[in-house]
Amino acid sequence: SPVSKEVKIRLATNQKASLKIEGKKIQAVGKGASAQLKIKMKEGFKYPVLLTYQHIKNEESYLKVFWSWEGKKESIIPINNFVYDSAQAAYYNYSFEPNPAKIDYGKFIYPAFRKKVIVFSEKGKFAGWPANGGIWQWGNEILVAFTVGTYKANPFHHSIDNTKPSNIVFARSYDGGEHWQTEIPQHYWDSNKKPLRPLKRIDFLNPNLAIRVSGNSFYVSYDRGKNWHGPQVFPNFNGKKLTSRTDYQIISGDSCLFFFSFEEDNVEARLQDNTFCALTPDGGRTFKFVSLIGAPFNYRSVMPSTIRIAKGHYITALRRRYDKSFKGNKRPQLENDWIDVFESDNGGKSWSFLSKVAETSLGKFNGNPPSLVKLKNGQLCVTYGYRGVPYGIRAKLSNDNGKTWSKEIHLRDHARSYDMGYTRSVQRPDGKIVTIYYYTTSKIPQEYIEATIWDPSSVNFKNK
Repeated sequence: SPVSKEVKIRLATNQKASLKIEGKKIQAVGKGASAQLKIKMKEGFKYPVLLTYQHIKNEESYLKVFWSWEGKKESIIPINNFVYDSAQAAYYNYSFEPNPAKIDYGKFIYPAFRKKVIVFSEKGKFAGWPANGGIWQWGNEILVAFTVGTYKANPFHHSIDNTKPSNIVFARSYDGGEHWQTEIPQHYWDSNKKPLRPLKRIDFLNPNLAIRVSGNSFYVSYDRGKNWHGPQVFPNFNGKKLTSRTDYQIISGDSCLFFFSFEEDNVEARLQDNTFCALTPDGGRTFKFVSLIGAPFNYRSVMPSTIRIAKGHYITALRRRYDKSFKGNKRPQLENDWIDVFESDNGGKSWSFLSKVAETSLGKFNGNPPSLVKLKNGQLCVTYGYRGVPYGIRAKLSNDNGKTWSKEIHLRDHARSYDMGYTRSVQRPDGKIVTIYYYTTSKIPQEYIEATIWDPSSVNFKNK
């Protein structure tokens, strides 16, 4: 409690919910339902709360708990006013997050050279998820895709209004990420387009090639993303629904290794995906399943980011999650979300675990995908968003092809909320890395697209 006063607490829902505090219980059921109670509270004292919710109808739902007192208008109780005690935290495998006001940012590692650049920002618009969109590079020319919709503030989920349309938007830079221009190829979004049949042969060695993958379909461009041809549809891999994003490794003019994900009921996580690779030997006309990636396969693995070390030698980074309680355990224990890397030295026929790279949240906000880059000096770099306090964009380097990783490098701090990240990174010809992500701050509350340009050679790990 923040005050020593009589406090009115109101419960509101359109489903069914009950709230019990200090022996007093209220219940609300049905559309527009509301109930309230009053208790005398003491400032700083923690009161045991039992809040129960039941979803009884298939419609957009809400559950809100308000409070008010003399001199204070009714408002939603902030999430930070609800806490577990130490026994509950142990029972639920809950990790306490630090107080943002007490974080010593001086203890973190930062590149000596880093600069922020706005890629796309528009008032009233939500812009997000460049890892879902894709990134392509031709020297200092960089093209990135992301989602743009209507901004609608939501402290507990993505701040995008799903009742209104959203589109994929492209941004292009001709000078290594220093300046950006927005592009919206309208023909790309013709929802009435039927999949192309038969599939046209893809020239994988075309120097201006770009392929964008989304779910079970893909588009092809031969002019660096100015015009796109498609959609073309991937084959049915044993009836699995694909949840793929853009990740492929070109082998020759006719052959390419694609990295996909699909929905899998045996995955023990709230979102259920597995990752696999498939080979096309004939310019994209046919695809053959090669292998699963990411054992154990009851862990979630999705959004692979893959590099080639040498002929037939690949390393991929995976977004992981595992919920212990998923198969009926009454204790809803959560594993943290994290990033793993796997290796294949036989052209993707089999994969072995290399290492765990980093945590990406404390199990609350479903983590963040990796972006893996092979640097000119032979190092590997992984960038990712961290959805725990302090929210921000991080990176790690490896000197041994992913077997071990450096201490965490902070590229961007002070995000307003967890709703950020989904990095895509490329290295410029001058050696600097351009890391693109979506972000939100107190000054720019609507999610926008930003790039951090940083020099990996300027990172000093000493005395940290």
